[in-house]
Amino acid sequence: MTATPLAQARVRGMAERLSLDTGFPRLVDNNLRRLRLADHDTVVAQRGDTGPAVLLVHALGLDWRMWEPVMDALADGRRVYAYDIRGHGAAVGSPSPYTMDDTARDLLGVLDGIGVQRAHVVGLSFGGGIAQSAAVLAPERFVSLALLATTDHPFDAFEGRALSGEVDGMAAQVAPSLTRWFTANALAVNSSSVQYARQRVIDGNPTDWAAGWRAFKGLDVQGKLAGIPTLVLAGEADASTTPEIMRGVASRIPGAVYRELPGTPHMQTLERPELVAAALAEFLG
Repeated sequence: MTATPLAQARVRGMAERLSLDTGFPRLVDNNLRRLRLADHDTVVAQRGDTGPAVLLVHALGLDWRMWEPVMDALADGRRVYAYDIRGHGAAVGSPSPYTMDDTARDLLGVLDGIGVQRAHVVGLSFGGGIAQSAAVLAPERFVSLALLATTDHPFDAFEGRALSGEVDGMAAQVAPSLTRWFTANALAVNSSSVQYARQRVIDGNPTDWAAGWRAFKGLDVQGKLAGIPTLVLAGEADASTTPEIMRGVASRIPGAVYRELPGTPHMQTLERPELVAAALAEFLG
């Protein structure tokens, strides 16, 4: 039986954490590198060696591996990168509190660190907020922008999620998070993608969790994006950033293309990666 990309990634993740502690990440995966940003270290994964650069920005509570199910498909004729945002994965425990502008500068620092002047940038959920913030800060660094299951304004629920992590702990975040992220069928099957997401939340740091949600409260991008080719990709079954919300995002970005993936929940890459990869490949050209 062949292991799924997420199952393989969990094994690599354990080895990666050990290797990062000892300072030798390249012993794990020669396409994974440590990168120093302004005030913390992170890691960047790469698939593909030639072609235009694509940078993937993950969701709050997960890490770069949420992109594993689509990276190889996207790397056909492209260089695809994914990194751990501050407070997540290899960047856990980075300085906090922080702002969306801090996360935007982190993204630009990743581009600098991998030697890429301009890239296609794809962000999902919190990653979409980060991508939009960076596009406002430095639009000249963007070839295109793809916004998956995200928002262009903060939700009232963000502070409650931050506070719950601090008061109730991370185990209490599993049920509300996973029911927002996946369909009931996926949760019942308990696929490797669901197991990955559950473990990432359980293993999360309450301080980092709260800092992420409070940074997201400061998202301020409405009416500030223009001139960047943009795809807004919604999931038909997304209970968190619903198609209605995503259509609103698209309507506020001049020239944005709106697409809706059938039967797809919030964590698009973890439940319907084949649909996401096809939509992104078509948009990226």
